[in-house]
Amino acid sequence: MPPFRYRAFAGWFFGFCVLFLGLGAVVLLGLDRIDRLPPPPFTATDCIDEKFAFLRDRDPTEADLLAVGSSVTWRNLDFAAVSAAETGASKPLNGAPCFLQVNQTRFLTDFYLDRMPKVKTVVSLFAMRDFETCGGDGAFFRPELLDLYVFERWSGLPVYFINFRPRPFLASVRHIKEMRTGELERTPLVMDAYGSGPLDVPPETWGDVKIDPACMAHLARMEKDLSERGVRWIVVLFPPMPSWLERHDPTGARDLAWRREVASKLAAPSTVVVDGRDAGLKDVNFFTDPAHLNWKQVPDFTRWIFERVADRTPIQAAQG
Repeated sequence: MPPFRYRAFAGWFFGFCVLFLGLGAVVLLGLDRIDRLPPPPFTATDCIDEKFAFLRDRDPTEADLLAVGSSVTWRNLDFAAVSAAETGASKPLNGAPCFLQVNQTRFLTDFYLDRMPKVKTVVSLFAMRDFETCGGDGAFFRPELLDLYVFERWSGLPVYFINFRPRPFLASVRHIKEMRTGELERTPLVMDAYGSGPLDVPPETWGDVKIDPACMAHLARMEKDLSERGVRWIVVLFPPMPSWLERHDPTGARDLAWRREVASKLAAPSTVVVDGRDAGLKDVNFFTDPAHLNWKQVPDFTRWIFERVADRTPIQAAQG
């Protein structure tokens, strides 16, 4: 190809890129103005990316207590219900998104703590479903991109182009406004001042759960990581939903075995295990599903957790 054709091709290609990016930016701006713009797609999962956008609008580096985990952690803590004297922290923050498995919780926790030096306590609530699939190291986003966005407060605009995925993006455009206002009751993205996500819907029982042994190994490694950092870890085992037990574990043996195995993996003196089965939540209407409480129950449950932490008796109860 003659040199002038190379130059022509390069010019056309450059012009196309500029046009594509320009039109894309205009579309994103228009969606933002009508509140239909999804958060920057670090993972292309709304309830994860929306949490990252929430953190960017705060100053997460000031947090001294950090909640991390799946939506079991995100939706079942109400820090407004407990005082600094009860938590031992003046600036608690719920950094948990959704859908995370134990290995992904470990990956996210390391990412946060590398950038949040004031955190002295991490709180994680776990249900059995958090232990289903733990292959790999759990990396589910690019740390360098998220660091620039959340902690350096760079624009998220390039992320829309770097991680553009048409189908999830268009699906999100259709529903993101209603998720943010809470109109989609089963998948709201409404968050309180601390980053927790209230859920208040009629109870729904899900399918069965199988435990992946690899998740237990990641749990032990996460405890080791936190212990080496000098960070206390409060591990809360979510209370069993009565209707789920009736359908999938009538004797409660599998649920109890899971709780005992989790407790057996956590031996560091700085770790406190709180077993939610002792919270007395026996009414199915206390739950929205096997991983979330009705928000009306969450303040009392949060206070109950920190009362158990204060006397440090739950670790023996969980192992018994």
